[in-house]
Formats: sequence, structure tokens, C-alpha cells
Amino acid sequence: MRNVDRLGVVPGSARGRAVGRVIAALMVEGTLPGPGDVSALIPPTREAFVRRVPDRNLWIWYVEVGAELLLLGLTSEPPTPID
Repeated sequence: MRNVDRLGVVPGSARGRAVGRVIAALMVEGTLPGPGDVSALIPPTREAFVRRVPDRNLWIWYVEVGAELLLLGLTSEPPTPID
């Protein structure tokens, strides 16, 4: 996943565990996007869903392709939702 190192997400750290919990939840949810997920654009034109890591200034960007969940990136900037 893009930006993990740059954002200081280290395996085993509190931040790393928080990101891991969100990824695990995404992988087992029956319906995506979830109620708190937003649709946003990845510049310049690609659309993805975004879920915030609770209690962190981190957002996980993802898309579903068929039965697969693709994790696109992790950002510290909140997304601008598509209206």
C-alpha cells in the first residue's frame, strides 16, 4: 500500500495495529462501501472509496474489483467526497 512508510505506520506499533484492524474489517464485511465510507477521486480521474482509521489522521483508499478488495493507498489528508 502506498505511503505506509512515509506516514510512519510500523508493524506492531499502535498506528500499525489501528491500520491493520481497519484492513481486517474491510476484508470481512459483507457489503462495501460501509456506512462511514466515502467515495472520492484519486487525482486526476480515478474513483475509490475511503475509510478513516478511527482515532487517527489516516485514511485507507480502496476499490472492489469483482470479488477482490484492492487497497490503493494510505493518506494523512482527508478525502474530498464526491457529491
